[in-house]
Amino acid sequence: MNTKLLSVLVTALLAMSQTATARIETVPVGTVTATIGEAAYAGETLDVPSEGTSTAEWRIFGPVSTLSIQAHDPEAANIMQGILSIEISLMGTDASAAMMDASVSWWPEGMNEPFYISEAIGPDLEIAIDSLSLKDEGSTITGSFTAELCRKDSFFAETDRGNCLPVEGRFDTALKKTK
Repeated sequence: MNTKLLSVLVTALLAMSQTATARIETVPVGTVTATIGEAAYAGETLDVPSEGTSTAEWRIFGPVSTLSIQAHDPEAANIMQGILSIEISLMGTDASAAMMDASVSWWPEGMNEPFYISEAIGPDLEIAIDSLSLKDEGSTITGSFTAELCRKDSFFAETDRGNCLPVEGRFDTALKKTK
């Protein structure tokens, strides 16, 4: 399974299990705005203070920095719907670092429903980082992205290249360092 999809799945399952057991307090720490197809999207990245977690995180493994930005639509019926996720792997720790891998995914109806995902960096996926500050406390990122997201009926289904949506947007969020 794609590690980016696995990261989204783990974060979503954590949020789902928290929602099932109790209403967990979240604090917005950033925004992701986009146009998905012809629809406007405005999502928030969220810290969960009681858990010490966030939907916008970063970690370093050797020379590689991995950034995960997962925005949630505050107008959605539940926290598991309307998720727009951006995953980035950099060779370095600043905005000029070479991008090794990236993906953008859109989860309009939640984890058990069809979703849309980009496949690889290239003409169908571009991410520009305007600013990036990675430190133990107070990390931030801003930037923009364009992608073509194609439908998958499930994690293990083939990507339907005949059913794709253009997406274009911006992100501006705090990032929480993970171990």
